[in-house]
Amino acid sequence: MDPFEIPARLIRVKNVEKAQKKIGNTRSNHVISLENINSSEIVINMNQRLRRLFIQDCRDTLIQMLDSAVILTRKVDIINCHNLTISLDEVDLRYYSFFNCSGIKIQTGDSETLIENFRFYWHGCTGDNVVERTIIKPGTNPNEHFICPVVSVASYRVALIDGGVTESRLAMGKDLVSIPCQNEAEVARSVQTVAQEIQDLEAGNAALEAKPMAEWGQLYERELAEVEDDAAVLKSKVKVVAEAIKNGRHVVIYTGAGISTAAQLPDYRGPSGVWTQRARGELPGASKMDLGMARPTYAHYAIAHLVNKGLVTFVTSTNLDGLHRRSGVPKTAISELHGNCYREFCELCDLEHFRSYDTLPTRTDRWTHHTGRFCDACGGHLRDSIIHFTENIRPDEWNGAVTNARASDVAIVMGTSMNVQPAASLPDKCLENGGKLYIVNLQRTPYDQFATEKIYAKTDEFMFELMNELGLPEFDCSFDLCSVMREKE
Repeated sequence: MDPFEIPARLIRVKNVEKAQKKIGNTRSNHVISLENINSSEIVINMNQRLRRLFIQDCRDTLIQMLDSAVILTRKVDIINCHNLTISLDEVDLRYYSFFNCSGIKIQTGDSETLIENFRFYWHGCTGDNVVERTIIKPGTNPNEHFICPVVSVASYRVALIDGGVTESRLAMGKDLVSIPCQNEAEVARSVQTVAQEIQDLEAGNAALEAKPMAEWGQLYERELAEVEDDAAVLKSKVKVVAEAIKNGRHVVIYTGAGISTAAQLPDYRGPSGVWTQRARGELPGASKMDLGMARPTYAHYAIAHLVNKGLVTFVTSTNLDGLHRRSGVPKTAISELHGNCYREFCELCDLEHFRSYDTLPTRTDRWTHHTGRFCDACGGHLRDSIIHFTENIRPDEWNGAVTNARASDVAIVMGTSMNVQPAASLPDKCLENGGKLYIVNLQRTPYDQFATEKIYAKTDEFMFELMNELGLPEFDCSFDLCSVMREKE
């Protein structure tokens, strides 16, 4: 068995009538089957990677999926359902197969990178079926709502084609296009196998339930375990990545919290990560230094050097620690999707103010983002740049990331579990261009199955080997944009 593999388990929810039900604590490789649910509200908190989702014989029901989840097969089968709403919060669920359904509403979320991958297959369906782009109502606290309220951005009626299977897709999130399905036989086979798949999983559940709880705990801990390639394997993989960079036309690097652990900042889903510790009922370790005391790592400086040498075109990061900008990556060559603790913006004229200090300690309110300072140009209130749950990514940051993802032919992902959407759906855009995807992480990610090469290594060690392989062993590791700004202040 793959050292990370968890046996598939079935969660079967049946015969629910006029009720609210929450399905939580799902783990990797779980399959959820919702059956015979009427006039109810179902919330699925997918805080781990699911394998598949089945929905059968449901009527007048709302199903909401939360927590930026990834479904490994990216498939959901909906069978004999009527007046059903499926509401998604940035879930990478790409292939929807509907059989004998009517009155379906799919609320997709408003992330273009996810939307343009959606494929809806309608087999024997009738009535008004709608695909709707939505966002969760700004300021919503999911802990205070059973169903998170959504706001409609755009709505599209599905045009069913008589005879055969209709395939619908959202083109760049703007228009709904319906065409005859090109793989009708494959879609038809899918529904025929659903009952058998559920039966097989239920039979397997009996054997799995016999496993002692301690053994299950060990399996899940092994999934979180960090693995490192030995030196020879790492060097051979680095050679492949270096060659791709040299021959690449448009190289994009994506980074997560793992690149900053060498700066003594915690990651989120590692063995000692913030979310991992909270899931165990532990407080995050107090030994980690705060954002303002962190310094760029070797990997940060190496990436900045590759950008400035023209070998890397763009960097997209979900980190808010600002270490890429501090290490010398130009503002024009990076999208910081979740913000930067050193950046604040005027709420009137949108002028950026880059500070030498962390702007967050003076923030007066989480949702107004006011930092207590005022714009040098117009006197407007300054706001921090951090993006919280339910808040939209700044359009300039998102547009830069999406444009470069679509143009890329080489994508290198470093130090991220690739569980957070919509950022996780960006790197594999390069594959649509016939490009190559490389993932550098100590743990398994849900996108490993699509990677050209998976490298198990710490980011500093990987970048050290890469810079040597590229013939760039020496470069400046002393520059700090905060020091420059401090002199100006």
